[in-house]
Amino acid sequence: MKGYRLKPKKDQMTSMERMTAFAKGEDIDRIPCSISTGETMVSFIGIDTKEYYYSAERMVELELALYERFGADGVKISTSLRGVSEAMGSKLHYPDNGLQLLETPAIKNVKDIVNLIPLNPEKGGRLPIVFKALKMLKGKIGNKAKVGLGLTGPFSTAASLVGTENLLKWIIKYPKDIHILMEIVTESNNRLIERAVELGVGVGFSDPVSSTNVIGVKHFNEFSAPYIKKNVDRMKELTGGSISIHICGKSKDIWESVMNTGISSFSIDNEEDLGDAKEIMGNRITISGNVPPVDVMRLGTVEDVLKSAKQCIRKAYDSNKGFVLSAGCQIPMNTPIENIQALVDAARIYGHYPINEELLLSEE
Repeated sequence: MKGYRLKPKKDQMTSMERMTAFAKGEDIDRIPCSISTGETMVSFIGIDTKEYYYSAERMVELELALYERFGADGVKISTSLRGVSEAMGSKLHYPDNGLQLLETPAIKNVKDIVNLIPLNPEKGGRLPIVFKALKMLKGKIGNKAKVGLGLTGPFSTAASLVGTENLLKWIIKYPKDIHILMEIVTESNNRLIERAVELGVGVGFSDPVSSTNVIGVKHFNEFSAPYIKKNVDRMKELTGGSISIHICGKSKDIWESVMNTGISSFSIDNEEDLGDAKEIMGNRITISGNVPPVDVMRLGTVEDVLKSAKQCIRKAYDSNKGFVLSAGCQIPMNTPIENIQALVDAARIYGHYPINEELLLSEE
């Protein structure tokens, strides 16, 4: 791709400076770029996922190595998609080198929901490891980059507590019981948010089961959105700031509802169009996305990544509340390093301010 012959511009700001200014709507040197990896990139430091999951030191080592290598904006430690449910009683399986899997839900009978209690951030599952890692990472990264805690949205955590199939049945058959479940999950998330605030780190949600590929708008509005809002409200009470969210798959039909929860930023899956997102959400919240994580990031070439990233920037760089370049979901395991480099280079080539519209709009 001819555009890649251009040397990427050197950053003039640290990630911390850039994202602080970005949040205030001030001038920055380039479009921010986020890479969502974590355990999927453990091979970068020569370990397997099982070692990563159980070692705060390895978590920190990986985040620092990725930051130094790519210079993307922000670092993050996640509870993992099912980590909150594990802390509340679900049993997970940890393969030697693969992503964690739900083995046994904490709740098998709807009548047992009333016996569930909110988690203890100091004792539940791997949470002590996660918070140890966050504290270490914040100390080591210093003022170079902002640190975030990755949490799971309430509805997706509920799915890992009772099983997704049961949850989808029970919201219809036993709605009152599911509302009880959602209150307990939401309180658990609030406790984790409070702990994150104590450490001075931000919070972002991943909420795949809230996708309209899984539930309809009606059920999202009843069983997911109100509880996201309660978590957002708690964050606002404590800090004045908000929470970012990623919802996998299709989500356009719930964009208005998601914005009404008060979230600050929406990470858009590649199944949706960034142009539509800018039109519908751009005046209210930051949008990010959405280079295809599998077809382009994992299976594509460097040229494919650059082309897709350029298209994303072209569609959304002028979004009123800001745009962050990223993949459409977590970057998969075994993604070529050069493809990740191409993603952040694209932000420097095509997203450097002032935007070179002739370069950005070219078809090369």
